[in-house]
Amino acid sequence: MIIRAITDRDWPTILDIQYAVYPNITPESEAVLRSKIELGPETCLVVTNHQGKVMAYCLAHPWLSNPAGLHTIYSAPINPQSLYIHDMAISPAFTRQGIGKKILQYLYEWAKKHYFEQLSLVSLAQATSYWKVQGFHYQDYSIDTHQYGEGACYMLKRI
Repeated sequence: MIIRAITDRDWPTILDIQYAVYPNITPESEAVLRSKIELGPETCLVVTNHQGKVMAYCLAHPWLSNPAGLHTIYSAPINPQSLYIHDMAISPAFTRQGIGKKILQYLYEWAKKHYFEQLSLVSLAQATSYWKVQGFHYQDYSIDTHQYGEGACYMLKRI
C-alpha cells in the first residue's frame, strides 16, 4: 500500500468510491471535495496498490472543535484545534486489508507532529462501531441528520 497526495487523475475513482460507499446520502460535488485539499494539502490523500490502483481516499484538514457540514466550501480556520476527517472511504473491492488503520496511523502521526489536540469526525450510523474500535469517543453534539442520516454522531480521539 502506498499513501500519496491526490492528483487530478484520481478524481474519477474518488467519485466512484464515494457513490459506492455512501448510497444513502447525497454525494458531495467534486468541487466541494477538491476544496478540502486547500484546507489540508498534506492530509488529503489516496491509498494505492503497487500497480497504482486507487483503493481508498481520505479528505482530512485542520478544523475547529465542532464538525464541518457537508456540501460546503470552507475557508481555512484560524487557530484550528482538531484534524477533522471529513471523509475516509475504502473501495468495496479492497475492504478488510488494513487500509483504514494505515490511513488513521498516518493522520494521527501528522496531527501529533503538528501539535493538534485531537482527531475528529462525523460517523455515519453504520460506522460508529468501527470508529470506537479505533479509539474515537462519542461527543454530545447535534448532527444534521438531513446531511448525514439518522444515527450519525460526532466523535473525537485525543492525541
